[in-house]
Amino acid sequence: YEDEEEASVDYARAVFKYRGQGVLDKAREQAALKKSSIQRSLVIDLSDVPPQPPIPKSAGRIKDGASKYTGLSFDNRTNKW
Repeated sequence: YEDEEEASVDYARAVFKYRGQGVLDKAREQAALKKSSIQRSLVIDLSDVPPQPPIPKSAGRIKDGASKYTGLSFDNRTNKW
C-alpha cells in the first residue's frame, strides 16, 4: 500500500473477516494484536467485508518511524506499507 491509513483499514477488515467481531473489538480495546514473526504477502478478498476503522496502537508502543496502527510495517525495499 502507498498509504498507511488505507493499509490499516484493510488490516482491520481482514481481522474482522478471519477472526470475527469479538476479536476485533478486543484488539481495539487493547490497541494491539500479536503479529507473526513470519511476514508473508497474501492476496485476500475483502469485497464481502464492511469497512472497519483502523486499529490504533497504544501511544507508548509507537516507535519513531513506525506505523501508528496495529498490524502494519513499512517495507523499505518497496517503499510501501
